[in-house]
Amino acid sequence: MTERYGKQGARRILIVDDDPDLVDRIAQLLEDDYEVLSTTDWGEINKLFFREGVDLVLMDVQLPVLGGDRLVGVLRAARTQGKRTPIVYFSSSDEEKMQRLVDETGADGYLSKSLRGAEIVRAIERYLS
Repeated sequence: MTERYGKQGARRILIVDDDPDLVDRIAQLLEDDYEVLSTTDWGEINKLFFREGVDLVLMDVQLPVLGGDRLVGVLRAARTQGKRTPIVYFSSSDEEKMQRLVDETGADGYLSKSLRGAEIVRAIERYLS
């Protein structure tokens, strides 16, 4: 199931995280300017990423069943036409581990879950520009 927040028709941000409180917090930060989608279901991720399209993916690393690093690997391995969608890890893991995962999986970067709201918004805006 996909949760939807914010402005329909605006740039779309997909949050893949199994913590509903965190998803709500991030959605509240972004919903005035973006359409925010959230799911942890592979079928929904596939549909949103490949068919409907999103402008940015925030991906947790520690997901049940299939980890975020494996999901990023699958998404990057599948060739898509057109613009490359930024995929950014969103994790509380240490910087060294996150940089290694970015390098290994082809993600575009990472954000720490400990960042303050305004810092998260600025970082997202940089990835979307």
